Amino acid sequence: MEEIDFSEIQQVLNEILGNEMDFQDMVRQGMEGKSLLSPESLGSLFQKIFLEELLAQKQMWLHILILAIAAAVLIHFADVFQNQSVSQISFCMIYMILFLILIASFQSSMGIAKGVLKSMQNFMTVLAPAYFLAMMLTSYITSAGIYYEFILLLISVVRWFTEAFVMPCIEIYVLLILANYLSKEARLTRFAELTGMVVSWSLKGVLALVMGFHMIQGIISPAADAFRTSTVSRGLEMVPGVGNISGSVTDLVLGSAMLIKNGIGAAALAALIVLCLVPLVKLAVIMAAYYVLAAVLQPISDERITGCLAGMGTGVKMLFQAVFTVLVLFLLTIALTTAMTGR
Repeated sequence: MEEIDFSEIQQVLNEILGNEMDFQDMVRQGMEGKSLLSPESLGSLFQKIFLEELLAQKQMWLHILILAIAAAVLIHFADVFQNQSVSQISFCMIYMILFLILIASFQSSMGIAKGVLKSMQNFMTVLAPAYFLAMMLTSYITSAGIYYEFILLLISVVRWFTEAFVMPCIEIYVLLILANYLSKEARLTRFAELTGMVVSWSLKGVLALVMGFHMIQGIISPAADAFRTSTVSRGLEMVPGVGNISGSVTDLVLGSAMLIKNGIGAAALAALIVLCLVPLVKLAVIMAAYYVLAAVLQPISDERITGCLAGMGTGVKMLFQAVFTVLVLFLLTIALTTAMTGR
């Protein structure tokens, strides 16, 4: 294992998480069959992040609540004004203030999503050389070459796909929702639904393509590598005098390399989960808060306010789905590659 350089991986993890995770030590624990992530530690970390995010967002939710109640007062007591346009102008002013607050909140959520996506891509970029070097030491040379090219392609495609298509579509959806509820007539609902459907089906399509690649490639290249390894091992065993010793040494070396490769794969899975846990919890809290506010305010506030809040919750939900889908893509790639080349 000393021949494999983990310094770049550790540097990236230190930049993202601080000095809380020793990747090489996690690889050793994975090789020894120890648990890398305990449910108790993950549960306590989840609870801590959840409470911290609630406290961090408390002031903004209070402002939204006050604005929603003020809008409800203006609408339900509009008969006080002799000119009905006064109440409508006042509602529009309140809505524009709410518009600015929600846009600022969504930009913060967008920053969380973009930050964790960039972190995952940087981690996978520095992980690939070490991981596939370990795979080559197990004699899975063909598989290592194919999967290495696929990983690099996947990282590039995911970066382009999320930055150039998914994130702009989610931003368009949120702007459509905010503009749609500015007037009483909902004129952009179907357009917003179409945008949301495009994002959802795009993420599902990418996930299906990655799964299809692993299913097809997992049938071909690992079998060819396994056949070549078996042929070499059997050929060494046929050498008179030292055949049995050579075959045993070969099996021992390949088994050790396989153990190292699986340890790196297990450590990479744990690192990705820890890396994404905090941002995903933050997005989940923001999403849930929007839905709760919309439900609580529906009996008293104007339907345009509650519809706007519910739409914002859906927008943050799309960000959560985008991050979670990319995480699943990388987790499946590592897990399936490790499993298919572990025979």
